[in-house]
Amino acid sequence: MSELNYNIFAPTTLEYFGTKQEYNTQKSVFEAFDSIVVISEVVKKALTDNFEITENVYEIPNSVDVAKIKRLSEEPIEPTDKNIFTTLGRLDENKNQMLLLKAAKIVKNVRNDFIIYILGDGEKKNELQEFIDNNNLNDNVKILGFKDNPYPYIKNSVASVLTSKSEGFSLALVESVTLNTPIISTNVGIAKELIEKYNCGTLIDYDEDELSKAMLNYINMSDLNDVKMNFNIGNEFDIQSELEKTLAVIEKTIDIKNAKNKLKILPYPVEKIDYYDLDDYKIKNDLMYILEIKKDNVKYEYLINRKTGFDKLIVFNNGAIASGNVKFPIFQRHSWASILKTSAIFCMDPTIYENDLSAGWGVGKNDSYYLETSSKILKKLISKINIKLEDTVIYGTSAGGFLSIQMGIYLKGATVVADNSQLDISNWAFISAVDSVINSCFDNISEALKYSERFNVVDAFIKNNYVPKIYLHINLCSKVDNTMQLVPFLQKIENMKNVKEYNNIEVILHYEETKGHDGLSQEEALNFIYKILNVN
Repeated sequence: MSELNYNIFAPTTLEYFGTKQEYNTQKSVFEAFDSIVVISEVVKKALTDNFEITENVYEIPNSVDVAKIKRLSEEPIEPTDKNIFTTLGRLDENKNQMLLLKAAKIVKNVRNDFIIYILGDGEKKNELQEFIDNNNLNDNVKILGFKDNPYPYIKNSVASVLTSKSEGFSLALVESVTLNTPIISTNVGIAKELIEKYNCGTLIDYDEDELSKAMLNYINMSDLNDVKMNFNIGNEFDIQSELEKTLAVIEKTIDIKNAKNKLKILPYPVEKIDYYDLDDYKIKNDLMYILEIKKDNVKYEYLINRKTGFDKLIVFNNGAIASGNVKFPIFQRHSWASILKTSAIFCMDPTIYENDLSAGWGVGKNDSYYLETSSKILKKLISKINIKLEDTVIYGTSAGGFLSIQMGIYLKGATVVADNSQLDISNWAFISAVDSVINSCFDNISEALKYSERFNVVDAFIKNNYVPKIYLHINLCSKVDNTMQLVPFLQKIENMKNVKEYNNIEVILHYEETKGHDGLSQEEALNFIYKILNVN
């Protein structure tokens, strides 16, 4: 987290702007969570210091399988009459084993009855071994490489040593204390918490003299007492304890969320019809109501506001639903209807009902493409309210922008206004959301790969031989929209051939540093749409 401190760069540099954008993106993500679980006080402090996140943060340390560790620790190792020190970890710059070797050199000037086992491998191995060779430490330091079972070495040590420059947690320290072996550690990860709570070791600075004194102290203590210490760590770091704490946080988060959930059933009347009754259905004027049309066991829902005398239409598509877990239709921006100078239809994507998705991009279920079906139903509804497609604008932002562009293919003649829209879902920054859709909506990945046109608007243009009139708003300060969506889109579309009907795509670039992925304001969006529809 500290690497996102953009203030270390000059304000006019690319490093400053790039790091600041990444910082803003990360901060907005953190602020979107209902709860955050951290593994140590160190991480909790970093979250506060770097992002000012203090509420609904829970500390649940990583866990170990205590019974398994104790069982494995009983395996024999090569016997020695020397005092053993063990250190675990990759041999790299961060783990900083060189500090331990420098301390070993000092200890050897006082006592020679010790041996350090270094368990691990990495790019610093040759450098460490060279130091061992050059300083006559071969009888006192052994690099044993990676060990599947390090626990007998830890159990038989007078202390475990950690010299890392940074750690998020460090399970090795917990494993050592679990086996009642003291720890000597720099102030990283959970070291300070463990030592203060269980009096189980010594905290050191990055100083070989300080480390050597701590090592000599534990050798001397071993001389005086050959009985193993007992730190009474209990079950705090056991797997079962972590499971119970995690379940408690999940349940508490759900309870709090349900108590203040903004997703409420909208107070509009609902009419339900079967698709086969649609041809005979008459749409009501001057009444805001939800029309649910059932086709092939799927609900297609529309919030309709046909105003008498307002013969221009705006179709709205949802972006991501922040909370997910949608059980009833959500129509984002429905409150705009009261101020609109047009009629309006708000569309619900049935895909998000699949497995509690927050965004579905209309992909549907296996061979059933919900966006296509929804668009064809919508085309009939627009015809029934007697508004021309040429007098219709389809509007959406982010995932809603993607839906709007795809919908424009089926509503030929309508104009699309998309703001910071996804254009290629497979390249969306929050890939976990995409994975959730694929896993929820298709039996397997190969099934999803058959339908590239559902995930990429250019593939949809090619498949349908049609490109609608599109106004594409992009914020240059949003990397996820500019670099990851617009640029690949332009690269792909320039190779698009043989599309019979091609309307212009106008890309409108904004430079709004404070907005990032956030779209146009209500006023900006409506004024732009009104201009297209020639509405005063």
